[in-house]
Amino acid sequence: MFSIKPGPRNLPIDNPSLLSWNITDGDLNSKLNTLEYLNCVTNIINACGVYPQDLKDREIISTFHAEKIINDLLKNDYEISLFPDTTYRELNKAAQRSITAPDRIGEGKTWVYQRDTMVERGDNSGVHQYGPAEHFTHIISDKPSPKDKYVAYAINIPDYELAADVYNINVTSPSGQQETFKILINPEHLRQTLERKSLTAVQKSQCEIITPKKPGEAILHAFNATYQQIRENMSEFARCHYGYIQIPPVTTFRADGPETPEEEKGYWFHAYQPEDLCTIHNPMGDLQDFIALVKDAKKFGIDIIPDYTFNFMGIGGSGKNDLDYPSADIRAKISKDIESGIPGYWQGQVLIPFTIDPVTKERKQIHPEDIHLTAKDFEASKDNISKDEWENLHALKEKRLNGMPKTTPKSDQVIMLQNQYVREMRKYGVRGLRYDAAKHSKHEQIERSITPPLKNYNERLHNTNLFNPKYHEKAVMNYMEYLVTCQLDEEQMSSLLYERDDLSAIDFSLLMKTIKAFSFGGDLQTLASKPGSTISSIPSKRRILININHDFPNNGNLFNDFLFNHQQDEQLAMAYMAALPFSRPLVYWDGQVLKSTTEIKNYDGSTRVGGEAWLNKGCSTYQQLYNEFHALYIDKAGIWSAFEGVFATKNVLAFSRGDSVNINHSPHDGLVIINKGNEEVEGAWPNKLQPGKYKNMGSNSVNIIINNTRKIIPPGKAFMLRGGTLNINIPGRSALLLGKTGEPPNYLYL
Repeated sequence: MFSIKPGPRNLPIDNPSLLSWNITDGDLNSKLNTLEYLNCVTNIINACGVYPQDLKDREIISTFHAEKIINDLLKNDYEISLFPDTTYRELNKAAQRSITAPDRIGEGKTWVYQRDTMVERGDNSGVHQYGPAEHFTHIISDKPSPKDKYVAYAINIPDYELAADVYNINVTSPSGQQETFKILINPEHLRQTLERKSLTAVQKSQCEIITPKKPGEAILHAFNATYQQIRENMSEFARCHYGYIQIPPVTTFRADGPETPEEEKGYWFHAYQPEDLCTIHNPMGDLQDFIALVKDAKKFGIDIIPDYTFNFMGIGGSGKNDLDYPSADIRAKISKDIESGIPGYWQGQVLIPFTIDPVTKERKQIHPEDIHLTAKDFEASKDNISKDEWENLHALKEKRLNGMPKTTPKSDQVIMLQNQYVREMRKYGVRGLRYDAAKHSKHEQIERSITPPLKNYNERLHNTNLFNPKYHEKAVMNYMEYLVTCQLDEEQMSSLLYERDDLSAIDFSLLMKTIKAFSFGGDLQTLASKPGSTISSIPSKRRILININHDFPNNGNLFNDFLFNHQQDEQLAMAYMAALPFSRPLVYWDGQVLKSTTEIKNYDGSTRVGGEAWLNKGCSTYQQLYNEFHALYIDKAGIWSAFEGVFATKNVLAFSRGDSVNINHSPHDGLVIINKGNEEVEGAWPNKLQPGKYKNMGSNSVNIIINNTRKIIPPGKAFMLRGGTLNINIPGRSALLLGKTGEPPNYLYL
């Protein structure tokens, strides 16, 4: 037995050491003590910035040391299991913001600093202080900077340090003892490093990596929320079965530009008026905040989907008149900050470090204080789309919208920037984009700006060997907002979906159909899935379903036709949408960072729609249960609707769900009943249910009659069914989503 001697930055001596194993290899024992691999902490920094001090004070093994430790342990027949640590959050600001900016950089974005002094600390570690900063795409030797004329130092820290994250490592000794501690690693680089070592096949087989399972497939629209707000609630979103989070546009924009009228300052719509795609800085956060958000989400198995504004540019700055972007005042501020010696902040927010000429392949460096778009990059028309031109294709795709200049696909600069933007997003781990205002895009622009299209990617399975990983193919979640208000819109959207099978779309037509069905006098049977017919023109696997979005309540009366008449109808409609096969519901949350009008009131002061969008972050009890049902059944194709009886009326819609659904010839394992009326409904569901453990994932308690015994099943409650016909009582204004979650005990089959 041995223990690690305390060294610089170790935990107190009375704190239990990480390891107290039987070590048979004397050389390993010597290495661990001599090199102080364990209980060792370095300045832990990655692309998201400096880790907080309280994390530094803990037992975290740095990347370089961790890889050596794991190699030695495997060589001595230890079993290792790695899994992401969700309890730590990186400091969400760039390391370069600090006067004591540490040396951490990634390939292709080498940071060049004027080195001023080195401050010695009591623990024998030096801290460099830096002056004005510049960055280059290639390593610079000891040459003067071409821009600022000072001695430049190229800082070369490998990419894997930037991508490293805190993992828990569970180690099992040959004698069966176990210990868990924390390390900073990048699993892929770890694999590459260890592949070069002389590990045997048996030793390699003893290193597994556990990645988080996707908690669900529903999408949370975190509208008007900061990246930090979203990070702080990530565990809650995972608990509520969200697999994707759509976030505000990741660009440079501001809500208080010099040309913005006072009465319009601070409003949400400025997020959709970008000033720059190259640099990320806006009220929701900056590039470092965004990177931290993506990494945090992945720890929970959640993917981030940025809202992508690629059609129009902002009108709040000088760009409104001269069409130079970013606007002059933004460029002036960046230049002033750089010249005043703020160490590298703006360089730390550059998303697109360079563009590549499609013909010459020449790289052009992007500097945050430079002009990136000019008048030649926009459509010539300066007129706005008028009210009577919403069915005029030429006007829609070339004219301005509320003064916002329209980018043109004829510009190589526009296409280069948009392509590079998409590539950089993929590099940071983004697996989908939501294309804003797609009806204003020429097909050519969508075609050229998403090239090459990425349709699928390989995702590591939940539990696999580090050296022999197994993957399953996942579709990229690219979808577009193509607002359908007329037949021409429907035709144009269908044409685009046919051309681009990598895109999905928000189903506005089904929303309108659903609103009508849930209105007073409306017929829910129009939403029933019937043989030989379809409820939508969009293929089910490419449908994004909404019951409200950010545009509808925030544009006066413009989109009143897209609003439900009652908040409860809005909730019941979401139950219907969550129960459909293959499609994904998009749930709306207003983070209220900028001014917005999410809640719409009736004349009597009661809430009409949107009343919960800012209260519970999309995590109400009923929404959590809807999302859980959706996750269980999204990939099960079977759906069968009743066509007669008490569960097939204008006010009641009922259908079975599950793999075995085949026009009522087989037992089913899911049941959906939605009652929009005020009166309760009771009857026998004609389709047999499989025996098993079931859970009420609906909005209300229901009465179920089992063996002549009436049982009240509240939302979230699980119970056992022997199978067969089910007698059920559904309260008024409620939705039942009954899903099978497990097999029954054997005695139930007797």
